[in-house]
Amino acid sequence: MTGRGSDGATAPAAAAAPRRTARPESAAHDLQLRELIARIGYALQEETPQIVDEMTGLLSDRVAGLDQDAQLVQMLRASVDGNVWTIGHILTNDIAIESVQPSTAAVEYAMRLAQRDVQLGSLTRAYYLGQSMVVRRGIDMVDALGLDDQDLQMNLVRRITDVIHNYIDWMLQYVTNVFVAEQAKWWTARAVTNAAAVLKTLRGEPISSAGFEARTKYSLDQHHVALIAWLEFDNSTTEDQRQVDQLLRRVAAILQSTKPPLITAADRTTAWAWVATPTPELADDALARVARLAESAEANNVRVAIGVPGSGVAGFRRSHEQAAKARLVALGAQRFREAQLVAFSDPDVGFLSLLMHDTKSAVTWTREVLGDVASEGEQQTALRETLATFYATGENSSKTAELLGLHRNTVRQRVAKFESERGGRRADGMEISLALKLFDLLGEGT
Repeated sequence: MTGRGSDGATAPAAAAAPRRTARPESAAHDLQLRELIARIGYALQEETPQIVDEMTGLLSDRVAGLDQDAQLVQMLRASVDGNVWTIGHILTNDIAIESVQPSTAAVEYAMRLAQRDVQLGSLTRAYYLGQSMVVRRGIDMVDALGLDDQDLQMNLVRRITDVIHNYIDWMLQYVTNVFVAEQAKWWTARAVTNAAAVLKTLRGEPISSAGFEARTKYSLDQHHVALIAWLEFDNSTTEDQRQVDQLLRRVAAILQSTKPPLITAADRTTAWAWVATPTPELADDALARVARLAESAEANNVRVAIGVPGSGVAGFRRSHEQAAKARLVALGAQRFREAQLVAFSDPDVGFLSLLMHDTKSAVTWTREVLGDVASEGEQQTALRETLATFYATGENSSKTAELLGLHRNTVRQRVAKFESERGGRRADGMEISLALKLFDLLGEGT
């Protein structure tokens, strides 16, 4: 829950106690009920400090993202205080929801959570947990009255519960709209601010490390690795942008970064990021863990390319260049078209990146070297496997036969067939091995 009225006192925000129509009550009974509701409201206001302490502790412990720092916890406290006090004020004075003004503290807190990239679900859960706690406290207060009339007691509980539920529903809708709007604005503002400094650095234009850090809150004087994350399908919604942002922050945590990553939007579907790393090299299992994250449901619709760690300004640029090349491979090479994470450190990725700017020429050369072997079908697939092993073993028929489980004569026949189909051209082992490797990576349909 979150915030006291903007006027500091009487801008309550909930539903006035709903008028029951199913079973009309006598004027005296209704007046008694109204007086009891007011007593409960007054008691809630009196106990607001204790409720705020308890609720702030509960929410900061149980809801992810609400305990990032002391300032955020203090804002949570102010937000809870405003909401609890407002509910008490509504009950005490029979305020209609149409007359409510949203709490300044609650609105500001929702905006701050959006700026900190806390998930909207955390804000929603906080409100519902807070609602549950206030309902329980209200019921306890009704029990403490010791009413003999059970119908009166039940009606009192119903009225109080309705007021709390209606208030939370109204307030949650309001702060959700505030959160979503602020999140979109914050993404755009941050992207523009970061992009100017990032592009200047990537282009090699003069920029001081201090100046860069002042604008982006990210230091160039450290070890870092660059990433590029993009949406596989362009939905271009705020939720998609948040998902990309959160995924990159999870990657930073996996890479044991103690600082927030630098993230900037390259376009509406693509984000560039740099993660500070504690050492010049990634831990042995780091990429495997990042790959598992990229393949999880959490990364749905998001693909990631990652460079190799570097240091200082030069490493900042070089790692980004590598991530960009890895992304190009991810988009253009059949081998990697289904990969959620493509790392430049993969030897095949580095190799392919040299060819991706002229893939057509690479494909043409591959087919010229391989001839009919670069065709579909099981027979051609088996022939390519035999040739790859044959040239990898230094043209050793016996070793090839042993590795593939073939007869030595079968190996010789396949090699002879390939060489005859080349029209008598000399077979250079390195050239053929390279062509076979390219064919394997680029795919038959390339």
